[in-house]
Amino acid sequence: MQRRDFHRLSVAAIFGGLLARQASAHHAPGHGAGGTAAATRNQRDIASSTQAHLDAIGRHEAFTAFPKATIGLVVYPGMFVQDLVGPLTVFEALLNREIHLLWKDRTPVDNAQPGTPTLLPVTPTTTFDACPERLDVLFVPGGVPGTLAMMEDPDMMAFLKRMAPNSRYVTSVCTGSFILGAAGLLEGYRAASYWAVADLLSELGAIPSDERVCVDRNRITGGGVTAGIDFGLKIAADLTSPLYAQAIQLYLEYAPAPPYDAGRPETAPAEAREFLEGMFAGLRESTTAIARRVRAGA
Repeated sequence: MQRRDFHRLSVAAIFGGLLARQASAHHAPGHGAGGTAAATRNQRDIASSTQAHLDAIGRHEAFTAFPKATIGLVVYPGMFVQDLVGPLTVFEALLNREIHLLWKDRTPVDNAQPGTPTLLPVTPTTTFDACPERLDVLFVPGGVPGTLAMMEDPDMMAFLKRMAPNSRYVTSVCTGSFILGAAGLLEGYRAASYWAVADLLSELGAIPSDERVCVDRNRITGGGVTAGIDFGLKIAADLTSPLYAQAIQLYLEYAPAPPYDAGRPETAPAEAREFLEGMFAGLRESTTAIARRVRAGA
């Protein structure tokens, strides 16, 4: 099968599945004749939309003629959900991709702070044991307190050490770099992390960077939280092309225009910075202690 035909079938499958779900909803008990007529119109509308997508692919193969990307995103209890969702949103915009949400089992993970309600539980799709042997992207999000626990989690450490040699890119966002570092995967590499603790990466043998997206050979690490979208676009460009990444950026209407210039400690008001630095004092102490423990036991 030619690559162009594969992409056409991929898009048709995506929209075909949407059509089937939509039609099924309209034919549910209780919808009656009116619901059936609406479902028929809805099917015609979706079929027309699907054909428009297929036609666009036929006209712009330069955006889509790329090898399949296999992407594994680790999830875990206590992660910060935006660290995951930012890159995932970008990766889902790749037409020819296989995405796995990876954890020890397929039980939904709680991304909330202990003792607070879980508002956005995340359900893993693939276990560590069932993960494909080779990944184009191995990704770890950050988040406290989850990061601290994962730095000393034997299953997580074993999985990352097993997968890294067979992964095209070994990556993270925010404090996820500390999990990579704890697994010994950032020794001698420049790496980024959340601003409040990034300098502590040196405790794990990494070279701290304040870049929003730091690239050192096949290690690609993002800064804190919202850097995940920038990070995702960088990965998308490497997997496809800069032009395709720009098309994704437009698709997401990613045009940041924050109301304040306070997203970095260098530009934030002193009071705001001091408030957060005080809040994170305990985090820095815990991160340092765990990093030294991990390094000593390596």
